[in-house]
Amino acid sequence: MHISRLLALIVLCLAPVTAFAQEFDGTSPVLCASIDTLSCGPGEECVRSTAEDLNVPQFFHIDFVEKIVSATRTDGEERVTEIHSLQQNDAELLLQGHQGGLGWSAAISRTSGKMALSAVGESVAFVIFGACTPL
Repeated sequence: MHISRLLALIVLCLAPVTAFAQEFDGTSPVLCASIDTLSCGPGEECVRSTAEDLNVPQFFHIDFVEKIVSATRTDGEERVTEIHSLQQNDAELLLQGHQGGLGWSAAISRTSGKMALSAVGESVAFVIFGACTPL
């Protein structure tokens, strides 16, 4: 009797982990947070900054179905950008787009939600590391 209760408890504890991992399949929206940011320019060393220092959003929402990314920058400006390319492989969701003279690419781990995003222009590059969670 005790073994069956223990087995039932283990199954119940593992169910949320399995459900969480399945959320990063490109069908459900996610909320992402910028954790670590870098900015780089030609002939300069990259500088580690905060989202606030760079006026990039601390949090942003990705709607995979509508293919949009929306956020409010630290100065209060609301931004919406289209996802021009959305691809998947076994490990990651891969997104690309452009806005305001910058092309951007992002990779989100399908199992952990960890994210890396880069945005580049003629004389500037930004790299943002963060994490996403299902909504």
